[in-house]
Amino acid sequence: MMASRSAHAVRIPHGLDARLLEELQRHSLLPPGQDGAAEQLSADSFVRLYRQAIEQLEAKVAQGEGQPPMRKNEVDLMCRCLLSCGTLGEAIVCAAEFCAMLHPRAGKLSLEVQGQNATFHMDSLRQKRSSAACLVDLTGLFCYLQLFAWLIGHALRPSNVFLAHPERKDAMPFLGLFDAPVSVGKQTYGFNFNSELLTRQVIRKPAELASFLVDFPFRLIGAPPSVVSVTQQVRGFLDAAIAHELEVPALGAIAAALGTSEPTLRRRLAAEGSSYQLLRRLCLCESAQRCLRDTDWTIGRIAGHLGFSSEAAFRRAFLNWTGHAPSRYRSKGD
Repeated sequence: MMASRSAHAVRIPHGLDARLLEELQRHSLLPPGQDGAAEQLSADSFVRLYRQAIEQLEAKVAQGEGQPPMRKNEVDLMCRCLLSCGTLGEAIVCAAEFCAMLHPRAGKLSLEVQGQNATFHMDSLRQKRSSAACLVDLTGLFCYLQLFAWLIGHALRPSNVFLAHPERKDAMPFLGLFDAPVSVGKQTYGFNFNSELLTRQVIRKPAELASFLVDFPFRLIGAPPSVVSVTQQVRGFLDAAIAHELEVPALGAIAAALGTSEPTLRRRLAAEGSSYQLLRRLCLCESAQRCLRDTDWTIGRIAGHLGFSSEAAFRRAFLNWTGHAPSRYRSKGD
């Protein structure tokens, strides 16, 4: 399922590799010969970096909590247990029961259902909050999103994601990969999704598990669409560029980074009910709304941050997106 890609260089969404290296350096965990400078990596090299970073950071965070880290064989065993479930809903309950047996090392999982909305909660039960813990917990949340999608062969496409960590900047490079609005400083980590998916049958077989676990959950680039949707991968590039005030990459550049052609990527997005222009507009709009809501930046500064040529151009675009002028949106507190 998780077949290796060729080792040609790809552009990891901006800042993901640098963020991991930064955290390793902060804790004196950089491997020998690594100076902390992010380089252009192959997809496989990024997978190795991501795995190494999270394993070492998780051990460091667990030590600070006075607990041993959750071991890989425990994660693998949980995945095997979930294969015996009939539906996604049963699998999430099973995952919660499995983690309860490892309390408090594995955190606390729960599922809340209200009508068409299902909410998956992941409480990491941290006594201390840190940037390293944020990366570990964010990876854990993304792990469950990938695992649940793989079990039913259908991306969950959350409507929104929430993080318990209070600092958005610590999670910034990874947020676009959720393909949903992300809020921080909440009581738990988690995401909302369509409750109809809870009745979806678990379609995976035990024979498929070994290949899935090879790069799980670290292959963010080039993963099968049933695990990390093409929309998620494209949005990861767009959100990263906007967050770092870089030029928003064109579809052709993203296609090249993903090792495919522009027409093929356009078709894949269309098959998921999306498009490059739609995602670009959505990312810019959500970033603009967040800046207006959460900062005291001037309209001109926000326009520059988002790459608009002028404040007037930004005002016209925002009015077209939301039906409100930026100043009106800010004063209403929408």
